[in-house]
Amino acid sequence: MRDFVTYISNLHLTQVGICVSLCVAGLVLTNCTTSSQAAYSSTFYEGTQLDGLAPDFKLTDQNNQVISLHDLKGSIVVLTFLDSQCQDVCPLTSAQLIKTNQALGTTADSVTFLSVNVNEKANTSEDVRLASQQWHLDEIKTWHFLTGSSAQLKPIWKFYNIEVETSSEPKSELLHTMGVYLIDKNRQFSWYISPPFVGVDTPAPSLPLNELLVKHIQELLLSK
Repeated sequence: MRDFVTYISNLHLTQVGICVSLCVAGLVLTNCTTSSQAAYSSTFYEGTQLDGLAPDFKLTDQNNQVISLHDLKGSIVVLTFLDSQCQDVCPLTSAQLIKTNQALGTTADSVTFLSVNVNEKANTSEDVRLASQQWHLDEIKTWHFLTGSSAQLKPIWKFYNIEVETSSEPKSELLHTMGVYLIDKNRQFSWYISPPFVGVDTPAPSLPLNELLVKHIQELLLSK
C-alpha cells in the first residue's frame, strides 16, 4: 500500500496543477477535447494500472442512503471526487460519466458510479442532491454522490490521496485533485485515469475520459 500511495501522490502533483489551470481559465465543455475535435498524439495515455485492495469507507448519498464500498463487492466501481459547489471542472467530469453510462448500454447495471464530496462546507445530502440534479448525474441509475462530516470525509481524501485546497478569497472555488479510480468486482484497484483537457488544435494525449472508462470497464466485465 505504501508504494501505491507514493506513486499516486506523485501523479496527483500533476493533476492538481491541471485542476488549478482549469479553474483559473474557466474552461467550458466546448473547449475540451473529444474524439471528433482533435487528432491524437502518437503515444496514447490509457491511465495508470493499479493493484491492491481499495480502502473501505461508509458515507451517506444524495438520497440519505448509507453506502459502503464493501457492500458494492460484485460491482465494478467508478470512483471520483467532486466539489458539490463546483461550477467548472466537476460538471465537465460529470458529463464524461454520463456519456460513459450511456455507452455501456445494458451492461451499465454491472457498474456503480460513486463520487465523494470534497466540499466540507456544502456537505449535506441536499447539497449533493442538488449538484447531482444540476449536472444531470441523477440520470445514471447507479449514481451515488456521497457526503458526510469533515471527520468522515478527510480520512477518505487521505486514503485516496486527494488534495483539497481552500482559498481565503470570497466566492472562490476549491482546488482539488481530479481523476477517476476504477475498482473491480473484488474491490481491487484496477486503474487510475486522469487525461488532461487540451485545446481543440492540440494533439490529444489520450482518448476522452468517457472512452477510456468504457474501454477499461468492458475489459473488467470480460475478466473473471
